[in-house]
Amino acid sequence: LLIKVILQFNFSTFKRCSLMFGRLSLVSRWFDKLNQGLAYIACTLLVLIIIAICIEIVTRSFSPITNPWLIDLSEITLLYSTFLAAAWVLGNDKHVSLDLILETFTPRAKAYVHCVLSIVAALACFIVCGFGILVVIDQFQNDIRETTIMAPYTFWITAVVPFGLFLLGFQFVRRGIRAMLGLPLAVDSIIEKED
Repeated sequence: LLIKVILQFNFSTFKRCSLMFGRLSLVSRWFDKLNQGLAYIACTLLVLIIIAICIEIVTRSFSPITNPWLIDLSEITLLYSTFLAAAWVLGNDKHVSLDLILETFTPRAKAYVHCVLSIVAALACFIVCGFGILVVIDQFQNDIRETTIMAPYTFWITAVVPFGLFLLGFQFVRRGIRAMLGLPLAVDSIIEKED
């Protein structure tokens, strides 16, 4: 009877764990698709600002018409594209890393270093994200505007920082877990296999 209860408990526990991992896998897939969509948006923004700058150069050559807001818009675009694509870049293991040093470690030590660094980086991202949210709320409540030609509300510009850092922190947590489980750090190959 005791063995029967243990076997049933283990099977039910296994079922619950598999359901939990299935749900986590579903969340992970949605998170990867969100990051991929944000990376596409970042690339689109960069292409559009490049086209706008090229048009500005051509129009300056042939007419006195200029777009004084273009510098402001290009600065905002660079900020947005950086924070929108950062989590996708980390998820595909394309960030700058010290491979020269890491290659001297054993696979177990390398996984440990990746895990520790990922946890530290995730904490830093979440802390700065928290302070960033407070700054954005303060800017929103006080109607602060930029002192530029466009004079946009500042919270629209700075809101991308805590958003991007939250996604980046979550990606660092995933990276640390993947390192400890011995899985590849990049998730792009997994997404391609599932699609």
